[in-house]
Order: sequence, then structure tokens, then C-alpha cells
Amino acid sequence: MTRPLKVLHLEDRPRDAELIHERLASDGLQCEFRLANGKAGFEAALSEETFDLIISDYNLPGYDGISALKRSQAMQPDVPVILVSGTVSEEEAVKCLQFGATDYLLKGRLDRLAPAVRRAIDEAQTRLTRKRAEIALAQSERRKAAILDSVLDCIITMDAGGIVIEFNTAAERTFGYTKAEAIGRPLGELIIPPAFRHVHADGLARYLSTGRAPFLGTVTEITAMRADGSELPVELTITAIHSEHAPIFTGVLRDITARKRADETRARLAAIVDSSDDAIFSVGLDDVILTWNAGAERLYGYAASEVIGRQKNLLVPAAKAGGLQPMMDKASRGEAGAPFETQRIRKDGSLIDISLTLSPMTDSTGRVISVSAIARDITERNKAVAALRAAEERMRFALQSAKVGIWDMDFTTGVLQWSEVLEAQYGLQPGTFAGTFDAFIELIHPDDRGAVLEAVATARQSGTDFTFQHRVIWPDGNVRWLNGAGHLVLDEHGERIRGIGISQDATERRNQEQQLQQAQKMEAIGQLAGGVAHDFNNLLTVILGYCEMMIEDLARTNECLPGLLQIQQAGFSAAGLTRQLLAFSRKEIISPTLLDLNVVMDGMRPMLSRLIREDVEVVISLRPEPAQVTADRGQIEQLIVNLAVNARDAMPKGGILSIEVSSVVLGRDYANAHLGVAAGPYISLAISDTGEGMTPEVKARLFEPFFTTKEVGSGTGLGLAMVHGVVSQNGGSIDVASELGKGTSFRIYLPRAEGVEAAVEPPPPTARARAGGESIIVVEDADGLRTLITTLLERLGYTVMSAANAGQAIKLFEAHPDVDLLLTDVVMPGGNGPELTATLLAGRPELKVIYMSGYTDEAIVQHGVLNPGIAFLHKPFTAEALGGMVRAVLDR
Repeated sequence: MTRPLKVLHLEDRPRDAELIHERLASDGLQCEFRLANGKAGFEAALSEETFDLIISDYNLPGYDGISALKRSQAMQPDVPVILVSGTVSEEEAVKCLQFGATDYLLKGRLDRLAPAVRRAIDEAQTRLTRKRAEIALAQSERRKAAILDSVLDCIITMDAGGIVIEFNTAAERTFGYTKAEAIGRPLGELIIPPAFRHVHADGLARYLSTGRAPFLGTVTEITAMRADGSELPVELTITAIHSEHAPIFTGVLRDITARKRADETRARLAAIVDSSDDAIFSVGLDDVILTWNAGAERLYGYAASEVIGRQKNLLVPAAKAGGLQPMMDKASRGEAGAPFETQRIRKDGSLIDISLTLSPMTDSTGRVISVSAIARDITERNKAVAALRAAEERMRFALQSAKVGIWDMDFTTGVLQWSEVLEAQYGLQPGTFAGTFDAFIELIHPDDRGAVLEAVATARQSGTDFTFQHRVIWPDGNVRWLNGAGHLVLDEHGERIRGIGISQDATERRNQEQQLQQAQKMEAIGQLAGGVAHDFNNLLTVILGYCEMMIEDLARTNECLPGLLQIQQAGFSAAGLTRQLLAFSRKEIISPTLLDLNVVMDGMRPMLSRLIREDVEVVISLRPEPAQVTADRGQIEQLIVNLAVNARDAMPKGGILSIEVSSVVLGRDYANAHLGVAAGPYISLAISDTGEGMTPEVKARLFEPFFTTKEVGSGTGLGLAMVHGVVSQNGGSIDVASELGKGTSFRIYLPRAEGVEAAVEPPPPTARARAGGESIIVVEDADGLRTLITTLLERLGYTVMSAANAGQAIKLFEAHPDVDLLLTDVVMPGGNGPELTATLLAGRPELKVIYMSGYTDEAIVQHGVLNPGIAFLHKPFTAEALGGMVRAVLDR
């Protein structure tokens, strides 16, 4: 060493230390000594400095050389230690050397100290060099292993037999084996699938034994296998490393699954691009067309071979060239552009509208090398847009002309937009609506706000369309009625995002509807009056006819004569009343039939459920046995509806509507107390409510026509009058019980029908003064009236054949074609009078005809009867009127 040796000397005797130092110096060793005379100083020196050599006395007070040797090895293990002692046994010397001392010397033989020091220093240098080499080798191996484990490729080292001796981390990740599982196994069995081993594994074995292809120095693509049995494509390259012992082979395997997928993806993308309906092509920075897909061929009409290599201006109209260049420059700078609309020229010279998108295409360094263009034909779309715009203009004009307002509500922002027409409907100047839902509600009539809010809330909850009608008060105080309708627009998640709708001013229409409803009500009264009058006319005709016959047959002194005259006079009065009722009627008569009120009520359940609010409970109780009455079903249903609606209106806060059908027997006391009611079996129809009830004053006028307690426009006062008329017409009766705050009950009694109608026996015939010998066919569907007419005419000497309908009349005519006169009702089941007349006149044009009916002239005109020259006999008629009309017609 060129520098002095740094020596730590452990010695408690200064003189002995000087002798040792002098001896080493005299032997030519340059040393720097640090003297320590005890354990503390010795360990302090070891912790503070690094020494080349340690010399320690073997025998020290409280601290021997063995202890010093162990401590130095612990703190500076690479420093040689020489022990010296005044006396020593062979056993102690061996012990010191076993514990790692470099040498053991006697203080009496210091001539051996310098050689021992040199030898110790040389051995220490040798050990240090070897250790550094080992460290360097270990570091190299670690670096190698780290490099192998850090690379992405799989690196597998094999011996000449193909047995794996190294397996890096990438190989572990790729193939799923740990190093311990892979090392020591044949590579072919480890990663080659069984189906390919006869190719790859055998070829690998041949190469390892012969060093020949196919693997040497070439990149070979093979199918490999993972530990789980799945397969993957890899590239394999094998390199041979020849050593003096045996060749080592290193295999580099690269998983090319991603590359394969990328290749497949590129192929698919190429196929997609080529199959796209859009034109997709690229243009170089020198404006030369580079690529051209099938969509471009279809759009522009050029084949790829016709445009690739040519300038892009081939496709650009001169008028559009200036607008394209800034877009190209932007893409050339690497900036992607938004789609823009322009025009292009097709091969045939025609112009097309396109949407064009330009995007930069770069190389691996990010440098722009070309521009990609995607063009879509929007010619038809633009035509459709233009057509839609025109349609919108027409729609806007139509809505404005029809005065239909439009609204659009954005639920996310709360903005409500109104058209000018809608603003006008609310009495606002254009552009003055505040644009919020609250502002809209403020404009609604206070009494209607709740209903509108409820309709909108229900629609928003259910997602369904909605309609509502409400009033608005204009700034000038004018009240208008508006009809509104709305539709909710949902997003892709089903959330309501918008509401759109329309509004129309319904004030005039509402007024017209109210007028129409009033007219319809009057029409209904007219129908009722006509039906009642028609039935009464038939009955009155029978009554008056028999009265007339009986009066004529009775002696003037007969005590019954005054009563018959009173009956006849009452009949004439009734006939006058029917004529008044007929003024309301312009339609056909009612049709009383045998009805079961149980069946009628059961069939009306759906109708009542629509008419009655949900807060009113409807309880219907039916009779276990049939509840038969003879009545017109339409009249009965209208009767029930009128009473049910009145009951509903009497319960504004809800309640119970009870309808009960039962059978009762009315006694004589009840009959005496109710005019026109006979004692006997009846069907009872009771309709009760738990509503507001009525005062005695209102109850007293309940059935008066046109009397009502409702607001103007809410009722005509004819509903209960109609009920009373129907009940009275059908021989029934009504009882009304009512108490304020507790409700009202209507109990209707209709005669119970047994299903068999009794025949009316005509009075015995008597001779008439005016007689005739002609033959007459009488056609009348009312049995009693037909019998009466037949009797009256036979008493006048005529030959009479009667028929209940047109079919029977035709059969009689076929049997008696020489009949002289046809006397027929106008309206009959199975064919009316005019149709029957036309049929018979076709066979015998000279046949005389008389029509009879309970209708007024207007009604008969509607049926085509009262043409010039047609004879008409109005019901009810007397025997004299009948005889006179028949004689007059026959004598024409």
C-alpha cells in the first residue's frame, strides 16, 4: 500500500505498545496507530474510523483478546486481527485462529510481527478483491434478472434438451406458470398445444439437436398454450449461446394477440368504411385524392381508379372553392373541423347538397400527412327540411287563422312560452306574458284554478295527455272560456322534460252548446209529449168512439146519458191537451214494452258509474223475482238518469246514492189519496240521496215545468216534470220525502205487468144511418183502436177487413184485390203507411187511401204523407168524422 496503514492497537501497557510500534517501523511498515487500553475505547474507535489492521493484546484487564476479536468482526468484519500475548498455550492459539484471528504471536518474538502484518494485509486485499468480484457478479445477475423481468417479451432459456432453465416474469404473466413450475420442464410440453406438438415441439427438438431451421435466427409465428389450456398466437425467435460446457438456447416469445386483433379490427374498419353509405376518402396536403371508398363511388359517380391521383377540385364547384380552402388549411394544421354544408359536382355534372367533415390524419410522430373527408348526401334531407319549413308556415298560418294558441313548457328551466294567439286569448298584448307556470295560473279564474292544477298534476304523475276547460278574466273584466290540451314529452330515461299543447277560445262555442243543449232538452220534451199524446190519441179515439156509439144507442131519457156526455166532453178536452203536447213533437211515438226493471237497472250500472262522481257511493238493490212493468225503456232510463243526476248534484261533498227495486201492493187508502192510482200490485223504484234536502216550498213546486233551484244555465226545470209525466203516463205514482240536511227520496210506483195484455172487448154494433156497401182494409197496430174503427165502419154498412200491420194488409189485399179503400195508420211496426200504400197502388192504381195518425201536420210532412190530394184523418177522431171522411173519399 502506498499510504500508511491505519492500525487500531488494543494494549493496556504503554511500553509494550511502543515496542510493537518501533518494531514495525524498523521493519519498514509505515503505520498510523490509534491506541486503546480498554473495551470502551476499543469500541469507540471501531465506531468512529475504518482500519486496515487490528492488533490486540490477548490478556487485558476485564477484556480478553477473544472478546475484542468477536467485537471487531461484528463491527468491521473485513479487517484482519492479529493477537499478541506474553505467554500462550497451543490450545489458546488454536482457539484464536478458530474464532477468525489472522495470526497469534508472542511478544517475545516480535521479529515475526512484520511478516505476519504483511501477510494479513495481503490476504485481506485478496478477500476484498474476491468479494468485490462476487458482489459485481451478483449485481450483474440481478441486473440481468431485472432486465429479463422488465421486458414485455417472454424470455425462456433452455438447455440442449429443451429443458427450461430460465423463465422471466413476462413469461409468467403470459403463460400462467410460475418460475418454479416452469423451470425443469420441456418447453414443448409447457407451451405447445397437443394438436400442434407434432409440428412445433418436434421441430424445436430437431433444431436444438441439430441447430438447423426452422427456428434458428428467424421469427416464426406459432400457436402457444397457457397453463389454463387457452391458446394464443406468439412470435418465437431462438438464439444459440455456445459455451465450453454445452450450448444454451434463449427463446424470445412475443404475444401477438393484440396485433392480431388490431389487424382484424383494421380489416373490419376497412370493410365498414367500404360499406358505409357515406363517401369516405382522403386528400394529401398537395390536394391529391389518395383513397376512395365505395360510398364515394356511389355519391360522386366516379370509380376509385378515376379519381385517385387527381386534384380534389375535380369535385368542387367553382363557386364553392373559396369556402373549402380555409377548412382544408385548418385540417392541415391538425385541427378537427365541425361538419359544414356545401355543394359538390357529380360525374354527370349534377349538383348535390352534402354535409362535409374534414379531419387531420397524422403519422406516428403526430405530423399531419393528409386530410380525411366524410361526405353525406343531404339533398333529400334539405328538400324535406324545405318542405317541413313550408308546412310549418302553413301550419302557423292555419293555427293563426283558426285562432289556436300554442304553449311549450320546459320542465327543467321552468320557462313557459306562449304564442301571440294564446296571449290574445288571455287578453294580453303580444310579448307581455311573464313566461312562468305561476303567471299562467294567476290568469285563470279563481274558481277554476284548482281544477286546472289538478289536471296538470295528474298528467305529470301519469304521463298521459290531458285536457281541461277553464275561464279567464280579461283586464277589461270580460270572462272567456278556453279549452286546453297538453302532451308530455319524455327523454330516453322516461323522465318528463317538456309539455306542449294548444288552447282555443270556446266562449262562443260554449254559448252555442248551451243553446243546443237547451234545444235538445226541449226536443226531448217534445218527443215525450208526442209519445204521450200519440198513446192518448189512440185511447181517446176509442173512448170517444164508444161514447159516441153508446150515446147514439141510448134513449134520451136514459139515466146514463149525462155521465156518457161528461165522459165524451172530458175526451174532447183531453184531445185538446194532446194537440198542445203535439206541438212539441216532430218524431215518432214511444214504444211501450214489457220491461224487467231489474234488467234495466243492471244494464245501467256502467252509465251511472260515468255520471256519478267518485265521492258518491252508488248502492243498487234489485228484487229477487222479476220486476215487470209495461213502459218505454228509453223513458224509464231517462227517468232514472234524471233522478240520479239530481241526487248527485244535491251531494256536492259526496254521499250515498241508493237505488232499490221492490214489489209492493198499494191499498185503497193510498189509491184514494193519489188521483189516478188504482189499488193493486206495483213495482217500486226508490232513488234516495244523503244530500242537502229541500224546503217544503220547493217540494210543493217540484214537478212544475221550468221550475228549478239551480243557477241559470245549469238546468231547465223540465227534468222532474218529465219524470212526473212518464210516471203518470204509465199509470204510476211518485212519492217524495225530503228533509233539509238529511237528503231526499223519490219513490216511484209503476203497475206490475204479468206479461199478458188483456184484450179490449168492443161494444155491440148498432146500425148507422149513413151506410155504404164498399169494402175497406183497416190497418192499425193498436188493437183497441183497430177494433173500434172496424166496428164503426161495419155499423155504417161497409165490409171491413182489419190488419195489425203492413204484412197482414198485403196478404188481405192479395186475397181481395178489388177492395175499394185503404185506411192505414202512418207509423206502424213492420212497415209504415206510405210504404204500404205504394205497394198496393202498384197493383191497383185506382185504390182510394185515407191516412190516420196522432201526429201534427209537420210530423206527417216529415213522413211524406201530406202531398196534394192525400186524405188525412187526425187522431183522435169521432165516428161522424170517420164516416164522413170515408164517404167523401169513396164518393170522389
